[in-house]
Amino acid sequence: MLTKNEEGTQNFAKELWQQYEKYYGLKSIIFALQGEMGAGKTQFTKGLAKAMGIEELVTSPTFAIENEYEDHKNKLYHFDAWRLEDSKEFESLGFPLLIKNKSVISIEWADRVADVIREFDDEAIVIWVNIKFCKDESQRIINWGVTK
Repeated sequence: MLTKNEEGTQNFAKELWQQYEKYYGLKSIIFALQGEMGAGKTQFTKGLAKAMGIEELVTSPTFAIENEYEDHKNKLYHFDAWRLEDSKEFESLGFPLLIKNKSVISIEWADRVADVIREFDDEAIVIWVNIKFCKDESQRIINWGVTK
């Protein structure tokens, strides 16, 4: 998928959500985001939140490590694994409980905690999203695959 701007990245997130929202409440849905700094991981999460009907301002959780967003019926957990020392620290943030509760989770820098995410492949739908820069700096190539 080629997106031409931030709005295109957000719209792609909306399209993915529409494909998998039928599992909401039945299984956890994890958007495992990968890409260089500034590639569009937070923009993807902004689009995901909008698609879920969440109107709160979505910001990168780089310093907070986790942000939660919700409206009257949906909740989104947004993690940034960039500053975590190791994947055990990610587990200690309550990730296993979120899986048990069938949550929707967006994880920036997911490759840093991939071992923990993969432990839950049977209990969650894991959508791996890789966002790459193009020669035209406003464009992105987005590849994705699913673990069910």
